[in-house]
Amino acid sequence: MPTANNYYSGSQEKAQTSDVTRRKLEKRAKLTPRSNKLIIVMVGLPGRGKSFISRKLVGYFTWRGAKAEVFNVGRYRREFTAQQRNEDGHAKLRVSTSTSGGASASFFDPNNEDASKLREEVAMFALNELLGWLNNKQAGDAEQVAIFDATNSTKARRDAILRVISNHQLHKGGQVGVMFLESVCDDQELLEENFKQKVAHSPDFIGMSKEDAIADLRERVKKYEAAYETIEDDDLSYIKIFNLSSKLLANQIYGRLSKSIVPALMMWHVGSRPIWFCRAGQTTSEESRIQTAVSSLSLNSAESVSKESAVSNEFSRFTRGDTLGKKGLEFRDNLSRFVRDKGVQFMSDRSNKDYEPRLHAGTSVKLDTDSIRKLFDGSDTDSSNDDDDSDSEDDMIPSFPCKVMCSTMPRAIDTATWPYFLFQVEQYSNLNPLDKGDFSGLELEEIMSIHPQWYSELESDPYKTRFPGGESYHDLVNRLESCLIDMEQQVSPVLVVSHVSVIQCLLAYFRNTPVQKCTSIEVPLHTVIEMSPMKGAGWHETHYALGNVVEEGPPSDDDQLPPSPRPTPIWGDHLLHGRKLPGVSSHPSDFSFSNNSNSLKNQSDE
Repeated sequence: MPTANNYYSGSQEKAQTSDVTRRKLEKRAKLTPRSNKLIIVMVGLPGRGKSFISRKLVGYFTWRGAKAEVFNVGRYRREFTAQQRNEDGHAKLRVSTSTSGGASASFFDPNNEDASKLREEVAMFALNELLGWLNNKQAGDAEQVAIFDATNSTKARRDAILRVISNHQLHKGGQVGVMFLESVCDDQELLEENFKQKVAHSPDFIGMSKEDAIADLRERVKKYEAAYETIEDDDLSYIKIFNLSSKLLANQIYGRLSKSIVPALMMWHVGSRPIWFCRAGQTTSEESRIQTAVSSLSLNSAESVSKESAVSNEFSRFTRGDTLGKKGLEFRDNLSRFVRDKGVQFMSDRSNKDYEPRLHAGTSVKLDTDSIRKLFDGSDTDSSNDDDDSDSEDDMIPSFPCKVMCSTMPRAIDTATWPYFLFQVEQYSNLNPLDKGDFSGLELEEIMSIHPQWYSELESDPYKTRFPGGESYHDLVNRLESCLIDMEQQVSPVLVVSHVSVIQCLLAYFRNTPVQKCTSIEVPLHTVIEMSPMKGAGWHETHYALGNVVEEGPPSDDDQLPPSPRPTPIWGDHLLHGRKLPGVSSHPSDFSFSNNSNSLKNQSDE
């Protein structure tokens, strides 16, 4: 007989799979197996942010190590014209190099049979291009994600897409996962903003005035709305995202889809806020190490070699418990001023706009104004002794939210913790540097001498080669995924204090560059790297040099820095300027960049 205790604590009877449960799980079992090929079919009316989401998805999957590509049907449509038809009346599908070739609203009228036929032909052509890309043998074992970016606004079109994909699998073989992603937007203010962006950048509206372009786009949307059918077939795997925000509806989404795509869609938004990255400040042992190494330069060459060996042996083990040195403490103070100035500017910019989101949703607590005054003005605020002018509105520094994230390394915590506890400093072990296992603290040349075979593997594949007993960069990216989601979802400034290897991986995401090349990214010491979102889903990068470091030595007679008296380190926090791995060259990146080398400390002192 059941008892009250069994009811409230849960039955202790061993679970059995009944016929009813088995039937319910059959569909889930088909969707759970991992597939290396995935097709995401976008669905939605024009101006709903489908291309924005597509670009973000490509960047995200690329960062996770997959090969991702967007197949935008609108682009194909612009490259084909009705005049390219051949004698039998079918479109002569020839790709041109032109990016123009827009069409008026009448082209999208469902009653326009010729235009409808051409749109279907172009869509199927783009889909076949997509399937051909998925069959590319050069991809090897890498995951492939293809995004079919179009309105796909009717059930008939979506059924046709599934038929083509099924036929492809039947004849070409290989499992291909398919999911639909519908962007729904009924927020009129958001639609107005989206429409303005679309007409400002779409080739369809080249040569048109802003007013005419907006009117034509509205007419186009009406044509689509006349035939639009939202996804209602629960036998499909689909996700609906509403108003480019955090409201999602997921159906039949299991396995890696639920693990990767759903959190990614939840974190993205169209708000503007800076994300700041910086390495932990220079430590006492690092300063001592460099100063000792520099002193060997005064010896003759023979003595220098001997001294170099001694220095290397004495300091080869870089401890993770180091605290900040003199220059590191200076950087910490400069960093606090930087965040103060930038945070105040952020709030000032927001106060000048009509739209003001809930900045404290998902972010750290609000600052105390008195604490800000004590830190940056050096004043001792006491309400009982205030003069009449001291409480004036102009004299008060406005508070602002900021999420501060750092690793659990003492030097990172010291860098993010300022004389007055202004922000909640959140410590993440996920932001700790790459674990080099048995080689922790060793220099590059030392590793090569100890284990030459493993070192050759590292040189051939620095991204996936795992340190004995430690991690690879690929492992590091996997553990950074949750932190990245936490950063991107914020609506107010974010400060990340971490280490070279971690920041390299994160910058690869924000630069939208192949994560496999992240070991080539330089991360200067005592420099803040600011990432600000651009409207097209990319990020603008700015560097701010906030302080000096203990240098390796004075310039030589030819104005070049002398060779380092110690072996070049590998990806560690003790890299003076975040050196790249030898043999790995820089690569062009698809992001906007500017540099500001002025010292915030000097600016504040003036």
